[in-house]
Amino acid sequence: MVFIKIAFIIVLLLILYQDMRYQAVSWIFFPIGFIITFYILYINNNGINLFFSLAINSFFLLFQLGVIYLFTWFRFRQRTNIFKSSFGLGDLLFLIMLIPLFSPINYIAFFLGSIVFSLIIYLILKTFKIYKKEKIPLAGFQSLFLTFVLITQFFFKFNLYNDFLIIDKLNLY
Repeated sequence: MVFIKIAFIIVLLLILYQDMRYQAVSWIFFPIGFIITFYILYINNNGINLFFSLAINSFFLLFQLGVIYLFTWFRFRQRTNIFKSSFGLGDLLFLIMLIPLFSPINYIAFFLGSIVFSLIIYLILKTFKIYKKEKIPLAGFQSLFLTFVLITQFFFKFNLYNDFLIIDKLNLY
């Protein structure tokens, strides 16, 4: 299992490199990453909530796309292709790739945390004039954030595949 996660981290770092350098990511990384995340899900999940988790994560992603579409519609006052104006296709493919990796609450927490992380990193790099492009390499920064999460998981042994830790800490039961 460690070898699989190391291979996944290498894929994530390649996504970061390509997104930072070219503002585009080779499509081949997304199916490879999806296969790896699905394998990790298969190994770590007992199958009871498998389809429920995949469905909830997919609906959350569709909801986010709807919000982005509405935002661009209000911003430009016309129907706009969100993949040309405000959200990259690689960003969508990256988030689809991660659907099997997380339980629903963890997927939402990862999404929100990685968005905040991406914005902070982008602002720091722009402030120090390290990154000069205007578009945020979202898939790249999110892959860096996920790399940190996976490395942290090695040391602290928390589980990304069920929500019990978060529910317990928030006293939601």
